[in-house]
Amino acid sequence: TNHHSILHPGCQGRPTTPPPRPTQTMMNFTKSMLALLATAATLHGARAHGAGCGVCDVSAVCNTNIMEGCPQGVWNSSNPLPEIISWHIHIMFNGDANNAPNDPAHGEAGALELAASFRQEFGPMDNCTMLMDDGKAMCEFPYDDEPGVACAGPFYTKTAAFSIPTDDFEATVGYMMQHRGTYDILVHPNTGCLLNDHLEWSLWAGTQWPIRFFFP
Repeated sequence: TNHHSILHPGCQGRPTTPPPRPTQTMMNFTKSMLALLATAATLHGARAHGAGCGVCDVSAVCNTNIMEGCPQGVWNSSNPLPEIISWHIHIMFNGDANNAPNDPAHGEAGALELAASFRQEFGPMDNCTMLMDDGKAMCEFPYDDEPGVACAGPFYTKTAAFSIPTDDFEATVGYMMQHRGTYDILVHPNTGCLLNDHLEWSLWAGTQWPIRFFFP
């Protein structure tokens, strides 16, 4: 199913509170993912995304290139900074009571209206086929994965997300900053250094939401 067809119609600030300390669940999630990806890259090569893989499935044959150039998922400061291949823009919505209220200001309908307006401004665009694409064209990720699963894997919330070529950063991020309304937006690079991309080299419009990654 093309998820584009079923979308509903419809001053950047620093976070007011720091992200929570990593829980044991967060630590286990990060360690498990990094171990899986390291094994996958070793066994199947940096560009593998096998037949039958979902867009955001991570396994020994799916999305094995997302740590390409950064084998442990964390940048080693003795190495040159990695190249930014593309950017992801995430519209955060439907948080739980501990992180962001599931209310109209952060609800699904408004988030998908914002996604639709973004697509109208910059589209048409294809559905993304994998997590780390070649960065040559904009694409859109599925938005209906549950928190902690597939395309919402790093998050405690659902997310509507786009992959953006580096040449389109200024226009697309500027649009989101000025049109986000009450929604909080995560923008992060894709370098292969998975943890740095999400935790250190990212930027937020609005309030920073907790995510499942942490630095070991």
